[in-house]
Amino acid sequence: MIGIPFDSARHGLYRFSCVRFVIVYPFLAGLIFFISGCAGWLGQPMEIQYDSEATQQLMNRLTTANAGLEAFRGKGRVIAHMQGTRPINSPAAWVGAEPGRLRFAFRSIPAGPPVFEMSCDEVWLTALDYQEQKYVKRKVGNNSLSSFLPVSIKCADLFGLMVGRPPEVDYDAARLAPPGSDDDGTIVILLQRRFRGTVGRIRVMSDTGEFCGVELLDIHGNRLYAARVDGMQTVDGYRLPARIMLSGPEGSIEVEIQRTWPGASISENLFQIAPPRPD
Repeated sequence: MIGIPFDSARHGLYRFSCVRFVIVYPFLAGLIFFISGCAGWLGQPMEIQYDSEATQQLMNRLTTANAGLEAFRGKGRVIAHMQGTRPINSPAAWVGAEPGRLRFAFRSIPAGPPVFEMSCDEVWLTALDYQEQKYVKRKVGNNSLSSFLPVSIKCADLFGLMVGRPPEVDYDAARLAPPGSDDDGTIVILLQRRFRGTVGRIRVMSDTGEFCGVELLDIHGNRLYAARVDGMQTVDGYRLPARIMLSGPEGSIEVEIQRTWPGASISENLFQIAPPRPD
């Protein structure tokens, strides 16, 4: 039987312990540090960094504007322009409710019956073409209204614009952009994410601090869409836009808001359009 001398074994064990201390422990420490730094990836929210307390207060005020407005009804006109086609100018009526539900009815004449309706809640997008009896029902996606409108915008984001708030954007840091050479009377807030850079630009009026525009960017820095709200007016104590203009790579939309009735009582069932009944 061949044995290993005790001194040799002890020396080998000592060398192994040193190697483990030098290589393994730093690796484990680095791994723990990496995991803790990526806590946001694992579902734990990371603290948003603001360049100043004033910027943080401004963002809080913008994202909670008209927070007490739970539902509304409205009427006006919607002008949709797809690149390379003639604009479609349609009288429309709509209803909206938290948390981002919308339903639009488009008419050929202001007092006539709807010729096309589309609606969305948190789960479903439904639409009905009354003239051709075509019905659509699908799950809401990131660009939930792009099937029917020439701008890729989520239903909840359009709802936010209609109640005077910027769309929801995931960001890690917010800071004021340096003043530009052309002073258009607005302040620009840059929304940024780690590893992506700027994902959004929010414009507010420098004299009133009211939200007046936004531009969202995709992962490559290209514009998803830009929105501008004009003619802010006070209706039953709420500050609401009179006009919303959306533009993207494929076209534009203008929502002219002629009347708004805030605080309307609206059933959740209204935001799912039923399929047409067979003759």
